[in-house]
Amino acid sequence: MNEAIWRRIKRYVDLGREAPKVELKQTLDLSTREKQAEFVKDVTAIANTPGGTGYVIIGVLDNTKCPRDRFLPENYVVGFSPSDPDELERQMIVALSNYCDPAPEIAFTQVLHPQTGRNIGVVTIARSAGRPHKFIRGSTGIERQDVFIRRGTATFKASPQEIIEMAQAPAFPEVIAINFSSHPLTSFQQEQLRERFHVHIEELIELPVHFLAQEDLKPQAKKWIEEVGLALEEWSEKNIVLILPGLAPGAATILAAIHGLRGGFPKILWVYQAPNDRTQYEVAQVVDLQALRDMGREIRSSVL
Repeated sequence: MNEAIWRRIKRYVDLGREAPKVELKQTLDLSTREKQAEFVKDVTAIANTPGGTGYVIIGVLDNTKCPRDRFLPENYVVGFSPSDPDELERQMIVALSNYCDPAPEIAFTQVLHPQTGRNIGVVTIARSAGRPHKFIRGSTGIERQDVFIRRGTATFKASPQEIIEMAQAPAFPEVIAINFSSHPLTSFQQEQLRERFHVHIEELIELPVHFLAQEDLKPQAKKWIEEVGLALEEWSEKNIVLILPGLAPGAATILAAIHGLRGGFPKILWVYQAPNDRTQYEVAQVVDLQALRDMGREIRSSVL
């Protein structure tokens, strides 16, 4: 079993949750030109979308088709075991070469789901330096020169402005936004982050937490952090922005635990009530806790 890839995709399988750079598919069939073009559409949309490595996970039903609170892994992990994985990967690469230019860099891997013993297919799509990836051959619902992109978890034809942005460099840095508050991060607030602070949300994880004041905070914080589902490598390697829960001791507990995971503090997103419209919440600033921590050490050094 490929442990590194499994750690990266585990939360999507367990939660049935897709992301801009992640798609879940029940199966994959490349037997016709139309199906090959559809596969290329999926892969190029993920490659064209800002962010890091992307994944097409095959053999797993998403949460809309098989809700995780009602079904067991045996129901939503249906499995995918091609007779010749190397030949399937070759067919994928040929399809990409035939239908788009430049062709995204991909690799096909099988991982064993530990609970069901079924294989899951994983198409890993490398972070692209060659965007936009355009179609050079048409198919049903696809025309030459079409460019596709993911908006949220759905695939669309890219707008002219989106195509221009793909070709521009440097791209905005990507972040994983983890919202522990009870207020969802709106599309307006996400656009504020992009326009005012020049960051792009690669993935938004909404996880409203509720701490019980009468119980030990340590196991509660451990539970919530585990529910985020990030792999250890992602905690340490990814840019992360937190929206903290309103309960101050709980927020402090979350911060202490994440500091231990990352080896440093994450950035904090401060969402506040707009002064001119009490029904509207806006992004005030991104607070760099690590920089503040370093400032404190500098002050300490100057005093000592």
